[in-house]
Amino acid sequence: MRLSFRRLAPLAAVSLAWLLAAAPKASATRIFVPGKVRTIQSAIDRASDGDTIWVAAGTYRGPFTLKKSLVLFGDAGPDQCILDGRDSVRVLTIEGVHGAAVVGFTFRRGHANSGGGIACVRDTSVMISSCLFEKNWESGIAAFETADLNLRDTRFVENQGSGMSVNSSNIVLAQCGFLKNHGYAGGAISFTNSHITFPIRDCTFEENVADEATGGAVNADSSDVNIGDSQFSRNTAKVAGGGVAAMDHSRVGIGHCVFLENQSASSAALHSDSSTLNIGLSIFAKNAARGVASAIGVVGRGLANVNPIYRNNTFYENTAEGEAAVIWLEHCSPEIRMNIFDLAPGQKVVAGLDQSPLYECNLVHDPSGSAVRTVPAGFIFGDPLFCDAPNGDFSVRDLSPAARAACGTIGASNQKCASFSVIPSK
Repeated sequence: MRLSFRRLAPLAAVSLAWLLAAAPKASATRIFVPGKVRTIQSAIDRASDGDTIWVAAGTYRGPFTLKKSLVLFGDAGPDQCILDGRDSVRVLTIEGVHGAAVVGFTFRRGHANSGGGIACVRDTSVMISSCLFEKNWESGIAAFETADLNLRDTRFVENQGSGMSVNSSNIVLAQCGFLKNHGYAGGAISFTNSHITFPIRDCTFEENVADEATGGAVNADSSDVNIGDSQFSRNTAKVAGGGVAAMDHSRVGIGHCVFLENQSASSAALHSDSSTLNIGLSIFAKNAARGVASAIGVVGRGLANVNPIYRNNTFYENTAEGEAAVIWLEHCSPEIRMNIFDLAPGQKVVAGLDQSPLYECNLVHDPSGSAVRTVPAGFIFGDPLFCDAPNGDFSVRDLSPAARAACGTIGASNQKCASFSVIPSK
């Protein structure tokens, strides 16, 4: 289940075609750099709203400032159109702009207190597509009081201070990749006081690290965030939530996601502290905690008398060295319905303090037999008969108890393979 990132250059032309089709045509012009104007900043200064700055292949030294509704387009794509901060300046500042776009660049080695690659500030609305943010200091992109930041087909690689820092802003994020970024909290993305209108979709988070706190890939602090159809692999948090952490009355929803081999001191994949975390149709495989909660850890609730829901998830061979439970709960009693728990030796399904979850139609497979006495009444016991769990296929066979249960399909994946093959007779 190794993740791979897309080639972005072919998508840059598609993004530009869409932008040009949508832009007003009455007076818009193209300004070519360095063919017509020698520097990018000179072209920006000369341009009017609606113009396109068309940048040829090359390496261009920042800083740049954009305060107009322009399109910055890298003609040769991010492999050859490079905007460089030389480890000394922020590459690009976008301020007070509505309807701008940045397409087809690499932003590398920017250095600033916030947003070494790009800083979006003061009610800005901008689309960033087919770009690469690499080795920037204090985040590849920082958004502060940004009305609409739309990112698509963009990669964040080896940035410090988080791949993205989102503060009091709204973003749209789709088809993006985050690899080996580091941050105090939220190695890939750190949300603070932000409310995301549309779910994060079809993104990959791999080997990101929260160096000192929570959320190896994503940390949501006082924020509303939904994530769907995304994969979290081998992310690490020093404290809790190797994949995602919901902190300080955040509301986080997880759906159709995969959490593979994430690690933390506790709550190896997901952590919730005084927040609301709902999870559905997701897979948790081989995550590992040094303390409690091999997959999910919850401390308190975001709203009084409102408990989270964990429904139709699959848990496979997650491990914890401390209190060995897949789900650890403190002062919280979620609804746990129609999940598969395929346990590693010595692991429990649920443990914790001051908790009494509502269980319905969960399937438990415990080859060691050690967890049987700790499982509450009403669980179903049996082998889920995955099609090929060691290679990441958690769909189930036609005779699986997860596929044939009276309550409906249990777990995150549907039936996809047969238990027996029929060989035609001669």
